[in-house]
Amino acid sequence: MSKKARGSSSFKSLEKQSEQVIFRKDERILILSSPHPEATLSTALLSTAILRSNRPVHITFVYPHLDIEEINNIRKTHPNSAVIAVGIEVFGKGRLKKGPSYPVLIGGVLHSEHKESPSIGTANDVAASAFILAKEKFKTNDRALQLAAAGTLISNASNMPIKGASRRVVSLAEKGGLLKERKGFKLFGSNFLPVINVLLYSTFPYLKGISGVQERCEHILEEANIPISKRRGPITALDTKEAQRLTSQLIPNLDSTAIPGVLGQDFIFPTESEESPLRFLSGIKALSQSAWSRWELGASVAVWMGDRARTLRSFIDSHMTHTRDVIAGMQNLASSLDKTTSEGSDLDAVVIIPLVGTHESVLPDIARIALQSYPATRDGFVMLTTEACTEVAWDAKKANLHRVTKAMNNLGLVSVPTSASSLKLETTLPSEQRTVADALYSLGSGRS
Repeated sequence: MSKKARGSSSFKSLEKQSEQVIFRKDERILILSSPHPEATLSTALLSTAILRSNRPVHITFVYPHLDIEEINNIRKTHPNSAVIAVGIEVFGKGRLKKGPSYPVLIGGVLHSEHKESPSIGTANDVAASAFILAKEKFKTNDRALQLAAAGTLISNASNMPIKGASRRVVSLAEKGGLLKERKGFKLFGSNFLPVINVLLYSTFPYLKGISGVQERCEHILEEANIPISKRRGPITALDTKEAQRLTSQLIPNLDSTAIPGVLGQDFIFPTESEESPLRFLSGIKALSQSAWSRWELGASVAVWMGDRARTLRSFIDSHMTHTRDVIAGMQNLASSLDKTTSEGSDLDAVVIIPLVGTHESVLPDIARIALQSYPATRDGFVMLTTEACTEVAWDAKKANLHRVTKAMNNLGLVSVPTSASSLKLETTLPSEQRTVADALYSLGSGRS
């Protein structure tokens, strides 16, 4: 993607782009949402604004990269709907079919000679673009601004200074009392799960030697002199000295790559209750990542939109089940990786790890953890192979999702994105896995 496509937009330029979009009064709105966290949060804010305007809206979740013909087929099946595509890159040599209107691309890119489809913002300001379109064309409230700020911050994985319209959105949320910076524990559940469960079931990040090891968790709390009564409550209920003692016992036991995910800068959403799973940005990030792995995107958007009853409870239960399954899968990975590295990897840049009996929904997180926690995987890609599929994951500095997807397509393999830096291949053939490894090696060495 070009630098221009990746740049930051100004608030005023996004307003001008939004002004050019026209929705007829009798049109239904169809949102095509990428599974990227910033896209699902943006879809939630758009849907909220559209419903507040007393207009019907329907949401369909699609992969981050679509062929023009796929968009055209969707237009054909929804001839009376205005289409908004959120966080999607569109490829292909054909032309977009108009229908009542051309699809509106929010923070997406059209890689085609077709120039007529309205495009608002870039891949760097998906949430800001969605908020400004919602503000210009529908009815927004504080929740829309809060979701835009969450989407903006969650997409800034590198913690670089936020610029342009995205910076303005965050500033507006802060000034409106909808967002506040905090520093402290960032582990999922820090404000609502018992302390020991926060450590025991941590997978964002995975705490090597601690996650899933009850005795180790109990030992850390014992050494930190955390009272028994306090262990039943959340970390946020600890007083300053107790939190400091826990930190002093925990940090020496962590891999250096995990520390930024345990302690540091975070953000609070003050309108959420003190024990809400959505009170901290770090919690929303963990939930949105596991929702993509499980493809529970509809539930995630419902929760982002404000469902705090049965859907939220079910969503949290599903997330916790997922983390337990991931931790169980890590036991398979540790033994399998030990065997793999002792025998020697086939290629220096690619570690291939067999994980027989592991469910495909947890593979993206196991692959992410392998890259984070095991030195043998840190210099390249990792492949997890099961009897049902092959999962490929990589460090974001090595490649991007589109580049790896294109490489797999060139091999004639169908790939399914499972996170921003992993994908699933419907292949179990050793010969095809060997070919995939060769292609990944080329990507990692910069020879593609």
